[in-house]
Order: sequence, then C-alpha cells, then structure tokens
Amino acid sequence: MKKLRISGLVGLAKRVRQELAGPVPAERLARLRQDVHDAVTGVTQICKEQGVRLQSLPAPSRKALQFLQTLDWDAVVMEEAPAGSRFPPDSLSFRGLPRYFDNLLKRLARNVDRPELESIYETLAADSRKIEEDIRRNNIQPEQLKKQARELRGWFAYFAQRQNFERYCAAVRRAEPVFRATCPWPTAKTAAVLVRFRPMHGMYRARGYTDAIVVDLPTPMICFDQDLLRSVAQITFKRGGDRQAVHDATAGEAHRRIDAAIELLGGVVTQMRGLHHDLAESFERVNAQYFGGAMSRPRLVWSRTFAVRKYGHYDHAHDTVMVNAALDRPTVPASAVDFIIYHELLHRHLGITWRSNRIAAHTADFAEKEQQFQQYDEAKAVLRKLASER
Repeated sequence: MKKLRISGLVGLAKRVRQELAGPVPAERLARLRQDVHDAVTGVTQICKEQGVRLQSLPAPSRKALQFLQTLDWDAVVMEEAPAGSRFPPDSLSFRGLPRYFDNLLKRLARNVDRPELESIYETLAADSRKIEEDIRRNNIQPEQLKKQARELRGWFAYFAQRQNFERYCAAVRRAEPVFRATCPWPTAKTAAVLVRFRPMHGMYRARGYTDAIVVDLPTPMICFDQDLLRSVAQITFKRGGDRQAVHDATAGEAHRRIDAAIELLGGVVTQMRGLHHDLAESFERVNAQYFGGAMSRPRLVWSRTFAVRKYGHYDHAHDTVMVNAALDRPTVPASAVDFIIYHELLHRHLGITWRSNRIAAHTADFAEKEQQFQQYDEAKAVLRKLASER
C-alpha cells in the first residue's frame, strides 16, 4: 500500500485545538477557519493526485485530519477583546536560547574552578532577568509561550537563585564519578563525563562521543543522593539498579517540590477544557461516584498528539493525568472520557506494585476495580472502535 506523509498537519491541528479551547477574537477565528479549509482541501487534493486513500495516511496525520474535518465552528466561544490584542497560544520562543542553554550546561558539567562558577552564575542570573524583562515588556502570557520556552524560562529563574545554583553544582559533583565508574564504554576511562540536569521527558539519556560521554537527567534529580544516582547510572547502562527506589524518589516530596517550583516560575498552563469534553468536569463526576469526593484533583491535561495508541497515562512523578486528544470529539461519549479518567485515577489510588524490580501496573486487583465502572462495556466498545480506525 502506498504511503504518503503530510508535514505540518498535526502541528496545525494541535494549534487549532489550543486556540479554540479559549475565547477567540472574530478576526483570528476567520483566519483559523481559512487555514483549516486550505489544509483539508490541500491534503484531499494531494491524496487524490497520488492515488492514496485518506484512511492510508499515518495515524497521527489521519487523526489530525479527522479532527479538522469535524470541527464545530458554531460552538467556538468568541472573544470581545479587539482582534490582534494578543499572540496566539504556543507561538512564542526565545531565539537562540536552546543552543545557548546547551553550551551553559556543558560548562557547568565540566570540572571548573570557583571563579568560573561565579562567572557562570552571574551570567545565568543576568539572562534570567533579561527573559523576564522581555516577557513583561511584551505582556506575554504563559500560554503564549511554546512548551520549551516555558521550561527554559523556569529553569533559568530557578537557578538564578543562589542556593539552587549551589545545589546544581553539588549534584554534578556527586553524579560525575558515579556515572564514570558505572559506564561500561571504553571511552569512559579517558573522555570527559558530562552530567547535565535539564528539562526532559524520561529518566535518562546517554550519548557517547570521541571526547565526551554526555548524560542528561531530569532537573529535579539534583535532589538525589549518591546511592540513588548510582541506581540511575546502573539503569542507564543496563547494569541493574534499584528501579523501585528511583521510582519512589521521583514521586517523592523533594523531587515534586523542585519540579513544581520550576513549572511555576516558567508559567503554569493547564488546558483541561477541550472543544467537546472538559477534563475537570469528568474528574468531578468520577471523583464523586467512585471515590466519595475525597480525592484531590491531580493535574489534568490533553495529550499533544492525536494518534490512538494509549488513551491515557498517569505520571506519578508529576501527579498528572493525561488523556489522549483523539477522545476530544463529538462522537466520543462523556462516559468514555470518564472511564479513562477513572482508569488513571485507579493507578493513583492503588499506588505501585513491584515484581522482580519492575512495575506491575494492571494487577488482578486493578482489573477487578476497573470493571466496577458503571458503563464499563459501553466505554470499552467506544475505545475498541477508535483503536480499529488505526
């Protein structure tokens, strides 16, 4: 079967979802409608010319196209403010900052003397002030910044505080010898081992170069002691490691406190309301019916992609429930969204079960409680139908 990749379609769908989730100025709405019309028409024409069925597009593109084709424009909430009074959501970044940030991390990862560390700190603090001045001068709101820009803003603001900068430097000094001793690669004996704590997804990333081994770890791991860092290093290089201890630490108070502080400084954006379903309302229904209203609300977010592979996820480290954006459509009943929320809240409520140093997520006890969902069969049927569209 002939394959065809359409670039930019998923990005457009994501941008449209974000903008339509809130009030939209009339002029901006007209521009969005035209963009969507042009995109759908263009993709349809390209597929026709290439002899490719729309159903044969890669799953993310196909889901994005389905979303754009079924938009209910009449349901969009209009904004009274003058058009053009603000930047669109998820549209702004700081030019050159990511590359500059990488170079800064490399400097901090090397065994530098105190005068150079002082120089790095003064530069970092000055850069954070410039970022904040630029945001104030242009009246930029957190939701208008791209995710990476918010993450970097929060990182610079957090480590512009002297005590946090010192904690970062101390963490690098703890981590470097541990990763050097654990790394089985021959270059570890002679090359520099550069450990960098940065915004990232996942627990680790290690890459080898001729002159250096670069290890990236999530920023909140600066709170890890040497034993925990040793387990992370062992897991990274597939040499064992206590996975349960590391998992418990990432879900612990110290890790969450750092993560929350950086997110707050970067600007918190929580998009619970979709175009057709509101995650906050779904949580309230599920909490009242199945948890007696006693459960505190975690962070609720829609996913950034439309591919139907995983309908939801609970992140213990960040206390976040993510629901797949593919469910935010008028043909998906609220009961299906409620079921995903219930499923992920069960993970939160029951906690983690470990077997042979691995997480056992869906135990017999979990399955029994999951089936207590009142519309279990109906919800599962909807999800099976969505999965069949892949």
